[in-house]
This record gives sequence, structure tokens and C-alpha cells, in this order.
Amino acid sequence: MKSSIIKIGFFGLVISFIAINVTAQEKLINRNELPKMAQKFISDYFKNQAPDYIIVDKKYFSTDYKLQFADGTEIEFDAEGNWTEVDGNKNTIPTGYLQKNILNYVNEKFPNAKIIQVEKGTFKQEVKLSNGLELEFNAKGEFKRIED
Repeated sequence: MKSSIIKIGFFGLVISFIAINVTAQEKLINRNELPKMAQKFISDYFKNQAPDYIIVDKKYFSTDYKLQFADGTEIEFDAEGNWTEVDGNKNTIPTGYLQKNILNYVNEKFPNAKIIQVEKGTFKQEVKLSNGLELEFNAKGEFKRIED
């Protein structure tokens, strides 16, 4: 009896996972379909570039946006239009949206390196430099460690 309940529960979990993934949809959109915050971010920091493509990824529990420019720079946004990642694909990226203490730390400790990628999570931010180092900062922008 107990094993059949476990089997039924496991089967239900598998069916739920499949249903969630089937409902996920990716589609191409244009710039004015992005959330307003994402549109403002692009016009503030990437004003001279037009996106090659923008994809909206609608999942059961979340919506994400991914944008790519002709130079290979990619930006990811959450459902509200907050940036979550900016990746220059080995090229220098604009940094005016980063916290000043992160910029000050990078400029002071690595004056010859450029920022080529940033990723922002709830509790930390990761900064990748042109010299190959990856730096981790907390949500307040305080340096925590160098990642390997």
C-alpha cells in the first residue's frame, strides 16, 4: 500500500514537471514589448545599438527576456525589466548601472582590466574581468571573494 502511494506521488510529480515545461514558451518580440524598465535600461546604456533579437521566455512561474546586439553583447531581464545579466562576450560592457563601490574596487585593484560580464542575483553579484578573474560581491556591492 505504502509503495503504491509513493509511486502515485512520483508519477504525479513527473506529470506536473512535464506539464510545466510544455507550457513554457519562447517567442521573438520587438523592443517596445519589453517591460518599461528594460526599455529604459537599453536607452540609457546601449542607446547607439539596436537589438538583433529579443526573446521572451514565459514559464509557468516566471518570465524572462533575453536580448542580443550585433556585437554579441547579451542582456537578460526578469519579468519586471530588471537586468539580471549583461555579457559582452569578451568585449567591454557599459557599467553606469553598477554600484559605485563595485566600480571603485575594480578600478583600484585591477586598473588594467575591463568589466566584460556582470550577473546579479538576490544575494550576490558576480563581475567577470578581461583578465579572466571573476569577482563576487554581496547585494550591497561589498567585495566577498575571487572565484576560480
